[in-house]
This record gives sequence, C-alpha cells and structure tokens, in this order.
Amino acid sequence: MKFLRLQGGSRDNIDTHKSKYFQQIMMENIPITKEGSIVVDPFARNCIWSKHSITNDINPETDAMYHMDALDFLCMFPSNYADIVVFDPPFSRTQNIRKYGEIANVYTKPGYVKKCMLQISRILKLHGTLIKFGYNSTRHLPEFDMEKLYVVNFGGNRNDVIVTIWTNNMKPLTMYNKSSTHKWRLE
Repeated sequence: MKFLRLQGGSRDNIDTHKSKYFQQIMMENIPITKEGSIVVDPFARNCIWSKHSITNDINPETDAMYHMDALDFLCMFPSNYADIVVFDPPFSRTQNIRKYGEIANVYTKPGYVKKCMLQISRILKLHGTLIKFGYNSTRHLPEFDMEKLYVVNFGGNRNDVIVTIWTNNMKPLTMYNKSSTHKWRLE
C-alpha cells in the first residue's frame, strides 16, 4: 500500500470535486481517458468525469443526472457494471448542512454506509476501483483491498481529509436478485 500526504490549502465553501487535491487524486487513480470506463458517483453534485459518468445527487439544483437517495441510485445498476465508483458524501455535519440543509448525514444513519458498500461491491467489476473520501480509512468489506491512502492537510484547525483507493479483488458469494421494484437488492 502506498501512503501519500498532500497539502490542500483552504477549502472554504468549495465542493470536494472542485479542489485541486481532488483533481490530482482522481487523475492519478482513474483512467478517465480510457474509452468506455464507467464512473458511478452517487454524491456527484456538479462533477462529471467523463462521457461515461453516471452521476447522482439528492439536491435537484445540481447538474447530476439523477436526484435520488444514494442507496436507491446504487441499487438501480446491474451487477458488475461499473469500472470506478466515487464515494464522496458529506462526511461532516457542517458539510451536510451547507450542501443539503438538515437532511441526516449518511454517516449518522445506522447501517446506511454498509448498505451502500454492499451495493458498490455488487456493481463494481472485478478489479474495479473504489475511491472513498472521509475522516476514516475503514475497510467496509473484505473484497476491497486498499491500494493507496492520501491524507490531505488543510492547515490551521481544519480536519484532514482521508482519501482511500480500493480495488475490488474478489466477488462475494452472496446471491443477488432483482426485486419486484426492479432495483437490485441483497437477498
């Protein structure tokens, strides 16, 4: 595993997707120029990485293609669909309120992140890449192997941001079926 530290500078009122460190990390880890790479981003706001990006944000005022709950968005994809998944939800109360108002933060909903990770594992192709942003480097599922860890320091009294790059190195034995609502759910 490779560990890297970046000096991020100020990020006041800047979407993660617009920051210089995010752009650097994404360009180092996503083969955006690879023709046909499908990027799924359930918290995209106004970011589109390639013509094959499928974006979602619950806020209807964003440029995302879909405006639905992230878990519902992930459930709509067939298994082994995506080459890359970007998991960059608001991970602090301040971010959440600034971007979405009083909607509950995904990290405060019991089991929500685990359910998202199960869906990400299902839709991510074998050897696909998960890029996860947050305040932790939690390994949510055994099929994800961490390849890189970035610590982005913003100086002063701001929290560092941890960015982890994971590879899906095995598919779980769990069976998946389509429910009557045409969304993919774990049995």
